[in-house]
Amino acid sequence: MWEDRTRIPTWMPWIKAVTILEDDPKLSRWVLSTEQFGRTWELSWLARNLAPLRHQKIHWTSVPGSSSFGSALDIANRGAIRFYKKGAAATSVKLTISYEVPDGLAPFASAVTPLVERILRTDMGRFKELAEKGGA
Repeated sequence: MWEDRTRIPTWMPWIKAVTILEDDPKLSRWVLSTEQFGRTWELSWLARNLAPLRHQKIHWTSVPGSSSFGSALDIANRGAIRFYKKGAAATSVKLTISYEVPDGLAPFASAVTPLVERILRTDMGRFKELAEKGGA
């Protein structure tokens, strides 16, 4: 399910879309969308898919300067999803995401982190439900 990045918005609804670039399938454009302060905010960036470790890890990193807001709001980020076999019919899944808050948003960083962590826990719960249903 994670190998097909276009499916990620299924369990991460704040990610509006992930599109693989036709001319370079190692790159994907991610679009984040959120409702805050009475309006919709969208931010997009390119991510480079790093070489996966089969049945163990899928990971990616943002491409510097690829933000839809340019360098003014370039949120450097990287992520990894790791899979740990826990028996014949069970796997533990761990998501790690790191990001750098732009200087202009630094005063809000301490408020953003718990919010992002809560959103990701909820997203991983959705992923678990989908995976247990066979990835429907």
